[in-house]
Amino acid sequence: MRNIVIFAFLFTILFSFETVKAQDYTANKVFGVEDLAPREVRRNAISGSLGWNGITGVGVVYHNYLNKQMGIEAGIGLSSTGTKFGGRFSYYFMDKKFSPFVALGFNYGTGLRSALEYNTNGNSYTYTINASPFTQITGGIEYISNGGFLFKANLGYAILLKESNYEILSGSPTADERLAMDIAFGSGIVMEVSFGYAFGNGKK
Repeated sequence: MRNIVIFAFLFTILFSFETVKAQDYTANKVFGVEDLAPREVRRNAISGSLGWNGITGVGVVYHNYLNKQMGIEAGIGLSSTGTKFGGRFSYYFMDKKFSPFVALGFNYGTGLRSALEYNTNGNSYTYTINASPFTQITGGIEYISNGGFLFKANLGYAILLKESNYEILSGSPTADERLAMDIAFGSGIVMEVSFGYAFGNGKK
């Protein structure tokens, strides 16, 4: 599975480089700016995020572009590990509207306050999710239009920074059920998309 993720990641980056070769620099005339990279014009953005092992799960993300090729983001949302907080640093290979990037992030799931019950094929057990710290490395593509529309897609891998983040309270899950829980709550593939709006500081 990891080899598939690595292949998909490399394919995305290579395809993105070929796509951006034909791009011109972007200038947003609403702000009276000419020949500036889009992330110099629109330094901040808000987006909604949806994904698996992303920095927020389903949530809201704030983006800040430090310069035309570097940005940071922070967000909050809901996930299988409870309320999730996250942050990430991104490096953009291009200073144009459409750019591939690589990113390094950290997120923290607060866990669940209550126990959950699972019952199938006559086997029943209860469990709870504890605090869940992750680090992640991702890559992907980001697009910012002249009008401020933002699209970002991440693909990568998240690593749980503890041995296990769930606790069996009663009963005994089978080996297959434990594997399913490890996949659902532990280290795994990151797949995340964000849609939002980028706004500028009006420099002239």
